[in-house]
Amino acid sequence: MPDSAAASQERIWVQQAQQGDAQAFSQLYNANVDAIYRYIAIRVPSQQHAEDLTEEVFWRAWKAIERYRPERPFLHWLYRIAHNLIINEGKRDARHQSYEVMAESGQVLQDDGPAPDSELFKQESIQQLRQALTTLSDDEQTLLTMRFFENASYDDIAQVLGKTPGSLRVLQHRALKKLATKLAPAGGSVL
Repeated sequence: MPDSAAASQERIWVQQAQQGDAQAFSQLYNANVDAIYRYIAIRVPSQQHAEDLTEEVFWRAWKAIERYRPERPFLHWLYRIAHNLIINEGKRDARHQSYEVMAESGQVLQDDGPAPDSELFKQESIQQLRQALTTLSDDEQTLLTMRFFENASYDDIAQVLGKTPGSLRVLQHRALKKLATKLAPAGGSVL
């Protein structure tokens, strides 16, 4: 929550939720569910799986709300739960980036009626990017997801991944370099 009034309201909801107020937790859910769903949806292969994991994140948050430390934003704590949930499930195949899910929900791939051949090219490009992203580590995927899909700052991502902002810049550089290598035409470069 970017402004101080919203942050103050979030703190109030958290305090109330920590005292067992389900309505206050419902407000926290409403304020954060879209961001958590987007974060998960690009890391799992289906919309149903993304919805299930989003539900699980909030269930776990509700069960552990008394352990939340208010010195960091509530959304960062939720990202951490989602990150751990994806990794702990051992769903290596769930790392496939589901751009189809995002397209279904209108988050990516705005279709203004391009020519069929450009649509085909777009689909092939997305498939190549999706395949390349599956070669990255969980931390690299989380970093790129939060940085480029959620526009999160390095400081925000550092709290979720437990790394320093400087190390994230290095990790991002390496991850983007890996993607460039995977996406480069044979003998060429995309950079």
